[in-house]
Amino acid sequence: MIIPAVTKVLVSGGGVAGIAAAISASMTGAQVTLAERSGTLAQNRCLLPSLLSGAATQAEMRLADPCDLSERFGIEVRLGEHIVSVDSASGCARTRRGCLTFDSIVLATGSVSLPDDLKGASKHGVAVMRSVDDYLGLSEALGGVSHLALIGTLPVSLLLAQAIAGRCRVSVFLGSGTLPQFTRRVLGRVSEAASPRGVRLFFEPVDSIVGVRRAEAVVAAGAVHPCDGVAIVPRTAPSLPSVGCARGGNGGALVDESLRTSCRGVFAAGDCAELRCGSGSLPSRLHSSSIAMGEAAGVNAAGGTAKASVSRCIALELFGVELCEAGLDVRGARRLGLDAVEFESHFGEGELETSLVYDRVTRRLYGVRVAGRGALSLSGYASLAVSSGARLDDLAYQESPCLSRLGCRRSPISLTAGWAIGRSRGGVFGEPQGPDL
Repeated sequence: MIIPAVTKVLVSGGGVAGIAAAISASMTGAQVTLAERSGTLAQNRCLLPSLLSGAATQAEMRLADPCDLSERFGIEVRLGEHIVSVDSASGCARTRRGCLTFDSIVLATGSVSLPDDLKGASKHGVAVMRSVDDYLGLSEALGGVSHLALIGTLPVSLLLAQAIAGRCRVSVFLGSGTLPQFTRRVLGRVSEAASPRGVRLFFEPVDSIVGVRRAEAVVAAGAVHPCDGVAIVPRTAPSLPSVGCARGGNGGALVDESLRTSCRGVFAAGDCAELRCGSGSLPSRLHSSSIAMGEAAGVNAAGGTAKASVSRCIALELFGVELCEAGLDVRGARRLGLDAVEFESHFGEGELETSLVYDRVTRRLYGVRVAGRGALSLSGYASLAVSSGARLDDLAYQESPCLSRLGCRRSPISLTAGWAIGRSRGGVFGEPQGPDL
């Protein structure tokens, strides 16, 4: 009897995607080695804002224990093993210590913070939020700060502001005056709810940080905003070893729904990967996306046939305003060459707002946005609808969760889909078409 050879899977990166890939590959029957460049496995970065509010501790941020991975799943964990290049043809990954061989490899090397070229960023009183130590340092420094200027992208900047609110006044600079209409309107609701807690939102980019010896103000759109501390959430970029695979528009390894790159036997998942979409590609730098991508990549690297169902879904409550988003907004869809249109609806006298982004002809769903009371209860439904490639016609006649407190017999997403179909047939918004309401 011939015993089939065991597939040797190498996973590069000990973050959430890498750990998910290693466990999935091992459970599929592969011999797995996980190589992590640092001396410890990565931490759960989505909990970083919670360090400031005390809702999470450093111990709770740990993703996995190397000994546990070894004992429970038979994974060989090699800490301090930095993979610098990958040769898919020979099945060899060169490290700073030598060489690791593989039958297939999963790149899960995450992202790195880009240097900030903002004028005045090197002044005293300015914290750049890159690591756990930076968050802990800011938490300690807040005792001596009365007004903090927070510079960064959505949604992390707002999560940080929410965690800090009550300890000092916060001015959040989101850095864009061209946000999509739906997003701008929702942020207006968040801004109104945040104001009583001493948090203000500004939609201008910061030009510089000024002060004599330390940060005393930020300048945005020609206006001076006094502060006695600044926190910057830096932009990030994919981090990859030297490998000959095709790259996406943001520099990540370009992958299909099976997480395969253009190189034979090379897969990628998490922050370092970009999913093909339309005529372009999309990064998916979310904890939930990284888990789904990592698990599918691990199964496929071990010889399986999994497909990642990724919707890039976020579910948040910001200053009492519930919000869930999945997939693309209409501008993002059009940038990818998709023939996308948007339809919006309102429920409960404007309490709940829903936006669906879909293909003009096929009515395939590309994105869902829901904001207001009850939005969080719809996050799973929104994620599944987008990731499964559902059409408006599927959603309009599909059994779906209802929100009885809003007076809806079915989900606002399902109802909105029916009304969007009605518009495409010449109906008028507010006069539901298609499903029997």
